[in-house]
Amino acid sequence: MIDLLILFIGAALLLYVLLGGSDFGAGIIELLPAGNLREAQKEVINRAMGPVWEANHMWLILIVVILFMGFPTIFTTLMISLHLPMLALLVGIVVRGSAFTFRHYDAIQEEKSQRVYTWLFGLSSLWTACWLGIIAASLNRGIIDPAARGIWAAWFAPWWGLYPLAVGAFVACIYAFLASIYLVGETEVPELKRRFVRLAAWFNGLVVVTGGLVFAASMTERTSLPAAFLRAPLNLAVMALATLLFVVLWFFLAKRRTMLTRIVASGQVTLILMGWYVLYAPNALITAQGPLSFYDQAAPPATLRQLVLALLIGSLFIFPSLIYLFRIFKLSGGKQAKAAGGPGPLGS
Repeated sequence: MIDLLILFIGAALLLYVLLGGSDFGAGIIELLPAGNLREAQKEVINRAMGPVWEANHMWLILIVVILFMGFPTIFTTLMISLHLPMLALLVGIVVRGSAFTFRHYDAIQEEKSQRVYTWLFGLSSLWTACWLGIIAASLNRGIIDPAARGIWAAWFAPWWGLYPLAVGAFVACIYAFLASIYLVGETEVPELKRRFVRLAAWFNGLVVVTGGLVFAASMTERTSLPAAFLRAPLNLAVMALATLLFVVLWFFLAKRRTMLTRIVASGQVTLILMGWYVLYAPNALITAQGPLSFYDQAAPPATLRQLVLALLIGSLFIFPSLIYLFRIFKLSGGKQAKAAGGPGPLGS
C-alpha cells in the first residue's frame, strides 16, 4: 500500500509540473517584452489556460492530502519547518489566480487595470515557480531540524542558501521552457509561432545554465550533487538521456511536429523528476536527525487501506473527467482558434 501511495504522489507531482508548471511558465512569458504582439500573445495564453488553470491545482491538493493522512510525521515536519516558503507559495498562487480571474471578468475593462492584472499575473507566476523549486531543494539538505528553537535555525536555515535559490531559478526556467514549447502549437499566427520558438530556444539555454548553477551551488551543501550522482549511475544515465533529448526535441520542432515536440519536452521533465526520485528514494525528507522514509513514517495500516481505496475510487472519476475537460474545450475552441490562435488548452 505504501508503494501505491508513493506512486500516487509521484504521478500527482508529475502532472502538476507538466500542466500547472506550464501555466506558471505562460505567466513568466508575459513578463517579457512582446512589442505589438503583446495583445495577441495575451489572447492565446488566455484561451489556452482558461479551461484548466484552476483544475491543475488539484494535483497539489492531492499530494497534501496523501501526506496528511498517510504520512503525518512527514507532513508535520514539512509544514512546520518550511512554513515560510509554504506561505509564500500560497500567497503567490492566490495572487496569480485572482489576477488571472480579474483580467477576464473585471466589470470595468480599462487599459490601466488590465496592465496591473497582467503584471501581477506574471510576477506571481515567477514568484510561485521559484518558491516551488526552493521547497523541493530544501527537502533533502539535512538542515531541517524539528528540535530547533532559534528563529534562524527553525524558520530560515532550512530553505535559505545558494542551492535552494539556484533550484528555484532552474524550476522557473523549466516551466517557461515547457510553456514556450506548448504555445508553439497553440497558434497559427506566423509571428507568434516564431516568437514562441525563439523563447523556447532562450529558455532552453537558461535551463542548461541554471542546471549548471544548481550543480555548482550544491557544492556548498553537506552532500554535493556531483558526488551523489557518482554514487548513483542510474541517476546519471537518466539525466544524460534528458539532456540528449534536447537534440530530438529541436529536430521535431524544426519539422513542425507539434505533438511529438510536446511529448519529448514532457519526457525530459519526467526524466528529471525520476532522477530526483532515484537520488533520494525512499526518503521524503532528510532532517538534521536523519532521513524520514515513507516506509518508516507511514500511518497505521487501517488508515492506509482507507486512503488507497479513496484514491482508487476517486481516480475512476478524476482522470476521465480531466480528459473530457480537455477534449470538450479542444473541440469548442476550434472555431475561435482559427481566427485568433491555436487549438486548445495549454498542455493539451
